[in-house]
Amino acid sequence: MDALVPHPVVQTTPIVDATAWRAADFAHDQRWIVRWPAGALAELETAVQTARRNGQTEATVTRDSFPLPTVSAWLAAIRQEVEFGRGFVLLRGIPMQRYSDADAGLLFRGIGCHIGEVVTQNAKGDLLGHVRDQGYADYRGRNDIRGYQTRARLEFHTDVVDIVGLMCLRAAREGGHSLIVSSTTVHNEMLRDTPLLLGLLYGNFLFDRRGEETAGQPPYFVSPVYSFYQGLLSCRPAVIEYIYSAEPKTGIPLSPAQRAALETLIGHALREDLQLGMDLEPGDIQLLNNSVILHARTNFVDHDEPERRRHLLRLWLNVEGGRPIDPAAYPYRRGVPTGLARSPAHNV
Repeated sequence: MDALVPHPVVQTTPIVDATAWRAADFAHDQRWIVRWPAGALAELETAVQTARRNGQTEATVTRDSFPLPTVSAWLAAIRQEVEFGRGFVLLRGIPMQRYSDADAGLLFRGIGCHIGEVVTQNAKGDLLGHVRDQGYADYRGRNDIRGYQTRARLEFHTDVVDIVGLMCLRAAREGGHSLIVSSTTVHNEMLRDTPLLLGLLYGNFLFDRRGEETAGQPPYFVSPVYSFYQGLLSCRPAVIEYIYSAEPKTGIPLSPAQRAALETLIGHALREDLQLGMDLEPGDIQLLNNSVILHARTNFVDHDEPERRRHLLRLWLNVEGGRPIDPAAYPYRRGVPTGLARSPAHNV
């Protein structure tokens, strides 16, 4: 078995900072939607042209090969807000009609390189993910597909890196709404109403690797849901479905109290008074801090024409000097280890 997280420190007083928000806080405040500053779009376009001229692609581009002489400092301020402020931002205004899908991928990864280190999203080693329906009705109970490859609803969860970024190339005909919730606020609600259940979420849970294990690894990893480290609260990973799907693989059932704790967390995440919804438009870039934000997506109906179908790009980013997390608590911070996985999932 993977190493257990020893003697967790449980935060027993409410967290009062910018991460502890509710939907009502943004009823008349849309500062989380940020337009690119003057001259930024021209600088981005020049960077794409420069990178292309030098033979770069979405698979090879780096910070140095994607020069952003003024925009880079602006992105550093955006990163600071995502890491140490409210935990999310939506960048709006990139004119997608200027770019092919390939150039959009180069653009997005180039931007990402100025925010943090781009890390692998699966055992295959993909650095740029494609979030789109690949013909699957659903993903539950299967190891060979992931939720982002379907049109199904995605439950509230986090990813295992500092920041997850999504760039919208094309939106669905109907649905596909993004929903986010403050995991800090959920923590505060549980602390007030069910503190004993909250304490269990600081303990060790087994998470299904969903076929992403490499040779010699067990089909699960060990992690808490919540962790308090260097004075800051984190909630990741929190893919509750992966805890449930680990049970038959490990033969170790959840206790009734553990199950109640997980159900209580999700129950709070499903509260409309806590959720902030957003529709991503073509050219939008959503950045979320996985330590303080749970995210979900509604199901969607796509366009009939293949060239109009919903398509988002995804980056996983780690930030040097970013929000600290307990290295003993959360594995995979450097991305999913690459190698020969035991499941066809690594080829997806």
